[in-house]
Amino acid sequence: MIITNKLADHLEMAEIIMFESRLGALKEVQHNALGIEIGYFDEACAFSIKGIPGPSYNVVKGNSLQSEQTVQNILDFYKEKEIPVRFEIAPQYVKTDTLQKLHHAGLSQSDFHTTLYSAANNEFVSERKNTNIAIRTIREEEFDIYGALYVEGFHMPPFLVDSVTENNKVLYDKPGWSFYIATLDNEDVGIGSMFIHHNTAILAASAVKPRARNKGIHQALIQHRMNEALQQNCKHLIGHAKFASISQNNMERCGMTIAYTKSIWTEVNK
Repeated sequence: MIITNKLADHLEMAEIIMFESRLGALKEVQHNALGIEIGYFDEACAFSIKGIPGPSYNVVKGNSLQSEQTVQNILDFYKEKEIPVRFEIAPQYVKTDTLQKLHHAGLSQSDFHTTLYSAANNEFVSERKNTNIAIRTIREEEFDIYGALYVEGFHMPPFLVDSVTENNKVLYDKPGWSFYIATLDNEDVGIGSMFIHHNTAILAASAVKPRARNKGIHQALIQHRMNEALQQNCKHLIGHAKFASISQNNMERCGMTIAYTKSIWTEVNK
């Protein structure tokens, strides 16, 4: 596949649908105790979770630069909630005048984020280099293991284990979601998740315990989910990673290609 604006739009929309699914499930918990709200502005979606501060879920995706008024409406949306705004801007949506609007509003480019993609094909089916690695689809009662591995793998504070566990467990029976645990020599050492919608699979979170890294586990988790997507008749595979990170490198080793790099815009000094 070659990247086109139409395909790039499809990749962005798939990510938005995944976010809508995740936040929709979290919104059901304790009558929306987390204070979740999704704002729709033309072709952009502004996601916000008052109860989980930080950039992971408080983010703008889609065509947020459609007009200066669109930008202003999004800025007002986050200002009302007293949440710092974070724009993820895919290159097909860039317009000089609306970028200037972000600049004049006190935002600046602060990072890059890579979107990768591939067509699903039988080349993904291959044997693991390390035969001591095994990957299983988790049972509902195993989400405490998933949460603990997630927190350790992403270097998060240990007190977040319970909330991470519950925030993923709510997705267990939701359409399209799958969760996996990787073992090395029968020890649980890594996790991965995947979201499928309309024959498009997104490789969602994946992490490995620090002491179990450099043994092929992360790459095995990517490959396993690719194979699972292929078995479910997916046509497209999507991944996201920090630019030039090990995650991106492993996706490329598994046959994925960089679609584009998004620019991240955030409020200065926030």
